[in-house]
Amino acid sequence: MSISIYGKNFSLSLESINAESNVSSTVEEMQQPIEVRSVRSILSGYDPLEHTRGQMRAGYIHFSEEGTTNTTAYALAGHVHFSTQRWNGLMLGAEAYTVLNLGNQQNNSDLNNDFFDVNGKSFILLSQVYLDGKWGNTEIKLGRQSLDTPHADSDDLRMIPNYFEVYRITNTDVDDMTLSAGFIHKMAGWENGVDSSEFVQVGEVLGADQKMDGIYYAAATYEGIKDLSLSLWYYNYNDIANVIYAEAGYSHQLSKSISLILGLQYDGSQETGAALLGKQDAQTYGISLESDFTEIGVTVLAAYNHDNGDTGAMGLSLGGGPFFTSMEDQTLDVIETAGSAWIIGAGYDLGKLGVENLTFGVAYGRFQADDSSLYESREIDTVLEYNFNDKITAVAAYASVDFKVNGMKDYDQFRVVANYNF
Repeated sequence: MSISIYGKNFSLSLESINAESNVSSTVEEMQQPIEVRSVRSILSGYDPLEHTRGQMRAGYIHFSEEGTTNTTAYALAGHVHFSTQRWNGLMLGAEAYTVLNLGNQQNNSDLNNDFFDVNGKSFILLSQVYLDGKWGNTEIKLGRQSLDTPHADSDDLRMIPNYFEVYRITNTDVDDMTLSAGFIHKMAGWENGVDSSEFVQVGEVLGADQKMDGIYYAAATYEGIKDLSLSLWYYNYNDIANVIYAEAGYSHQLSKSISLILGLQYDGSQETGAALLGKQDAQTYGISLESDFTEIGVTVLAAYNHDNGDTGAMGLSLGGGPFFTSMEDQTLDVIETAGSAWIIGAGYDLGKLGVENLTFGVAYGRFQADDSSLYESREIDTVLEYNFNDKITAVAAYASVDFKVNGMKDYDQFRVVANYNF
C-alpha cells in the first residue's frame, strides 16, 4: 500500500518498465509525486516493476494470542506476467499467481490462514487479465489488475497482495494534473475477507447483506507547485456511503543531508441510498512529519490522526487504508468510534556501520477511543530488511499489540517474506 499522494499510481513515469514488459502506464513529464508514508505503507510497499515481470516468494508467519492456540504457516508463492505489444493503442495483459502450502503437517487447528485460501489450501489465481488502451494522454484499463488508491490498495503484506476487477480511465491533458475515474467491482487477495483465491464482489467483501453495484470513484492530482503535491478523491460506495479524501504532501530540503516531508489528510464519509451498512459519519484529520538525515543514515517519522465523527474513522477501505498512523497491524478504523492515534518511529541504515543493504526500523503507536473504556491499545513494530542484490530481498517484521481494555486479548505476530524478482 502506498499511503502517498496517490497520483503516483496514475502519473508516475514507467517508461523503464514499458521498455521491457509493455505494461500499461500514462507517461507524462511531471514533478515526482511526494510520498507521505506511514509505517504500514513502508512495510507493505507495492513495487509495480516486480509485478510486471515475475516473482518467486517464500514466507513464514507466526501468530500468538493470550488464551488461544498459536498459529503458524509457511508457503511458497510466485507469479508470471505476460503482455502483448500495442496495436492501434491496444494491448492485453495477464498474470497467473500461485500460492503453495508446503507441509502436510500444517493442519487446520494451528494453521494461520492469512497465506492460503479459505480452506487453508494451495491455489492458483488468474490475478490479472486486462485490456489496456492508450491514445495520447488518455489511458483506459479494463479488467483484473492491481490498484493503489487511498481506499483500495494492494497492501502487500502476505503471500499475495490484493487485486481488483476495475474499469478505469486516466487523463493528463491538463498541465501538471492527473484526472482519473473508475468503477471497482470485485476484489481478490489476502484481505478480501472471504477467500483470497477468488474475485469476490465488493459488497460481500464489505459485509453487506444485500447486493450492491460496486464502488465508483473520481480523482484529481496536481503537481504544478514546486515541492507540493495535492490530491482529491471522491468515492461512491453504492447504497453504502459517499466518501471524500484529500491529501497534501510538502517536501523541503533543509540542507544537503537533511530533508523533511510534511503530510496533511482529511477523510470523511456519509451514508447514502439504502445505507446497507448503517450510519456512516467519519470526520478524520491527520498530520505526518518525516525527516531523513542521510549523512548519519537515520529516518524519523511521527504522525497523528483524530476522528470526531459519530461512527469513527471509516472502515470501508479495501486494503490497508490511507491513515498516516497505520501500523503493521493496528489502524485508526479499528476503534469504531470517535478517537485518535499517534505513532513515532525511526529507521537506521546499517550501511553507516559497514553492513551494506541492511536497514532496521522500530515504531511505537497508541490507538484510543475518546471514551478509553471502549478501546485502547499500544503497538510496537520492529522490522529488518536486507537487499541481497537487485533481485533478492528479505523482510522480517514483528508486531506486538497490547490492549488496555478488559476482555481484549494481547497478541504478537512475526512474519518473514523473501522475494526473488526476475
